Amino acid sequence: MVATTIANTLGAMEIGAMLAMFLFGILTLQVDTYFQMFADDSIYLKVLVAVTWVLECAHTICSVAEAYRGTITFYGNIAGYQRYPLMGVATILGGLITVMVQCFFCLRVWKALPNPIRYIGAACGAAAIIRAAAGIFVGTRLAVAKTLVLYRMQFGWLVRTLLAAGAAIDVVIAASMLYFLLTKRKSGFAATTRLVDRLLAYTVRTGLITSLTAITVLVTFEALPNAYIWAGIYVFLAKRTILQFSVVRIERAPTSENYSFRGL
Repeated sequence: MVATTIANTLGAMEIGAMLAMFLFGILTLQVDTYFQMFADDSIYLKVLVAVTWVLECAHTICSVAEAYRGTITFYGNIAGYQRYPLMGVATILGGLITVMVQCFFCLRVWKALPNPIRYIGAACGAAAIIRAAAGIFVGTRLAVAKTLVLYRMQFGWLVRTLLAAGAAIDVVIAASMLYFLLTKRKSGFAATTRLVDRLLAYTVRTGLITSLTAITVLVTFEALPNAYIWAGIYVFLAKRTILQFSVVRIERAPTSENYSFRGL
């Protein structure tokens, strides 16, 4: 068993908080670009983007504040740092962000794919909602837990299940999007084919990164129970918005075989 040190506990949380702020800055730039370039989008999509940004902002604040509690409030008293209420709130916010992003892409899969394959989107959407409900429960328990050790003993199995389920949903959604793009690639023109190839590479990277991040959190949560490395990596999962929520749209003109791609 790896010994518990300042580096793999508070140090890991500090690094995770700093990277969370960096990624939130990138997300803010993306959102600003979106509202400037796609002002004609529906009000529903604009609200979705705005709500996602607000939740990401709150998640980042909670992550940074929890790191502040550990490194400043409990400075010199690491043994007294046993409760993690703000990390619990961050977990709840992360669950809400994840379900919004996953359901957005599940809806795209439902609309894009033919029967009966389209029901993959419905199944993933239902699984994402159930996972989000369980994630909110886990977050509330973490927020009120007296110690992290007690929390792991009671709900560690559920945390592992949620992380594995999240990775599986991301993989299925990415595979469905790949299938759709591959079918469009065969019937597109040269310029469209090149753009589809870029979207294919983008889809593979985003699905792979988010799934590997979830698996890494799961492994560190299980292998290093006394360290906070998993918590430092966990903040990246909520920042999947930067990678996944690209608002890529494929629109076919009624009288043309061309496809136009718009994205954030």
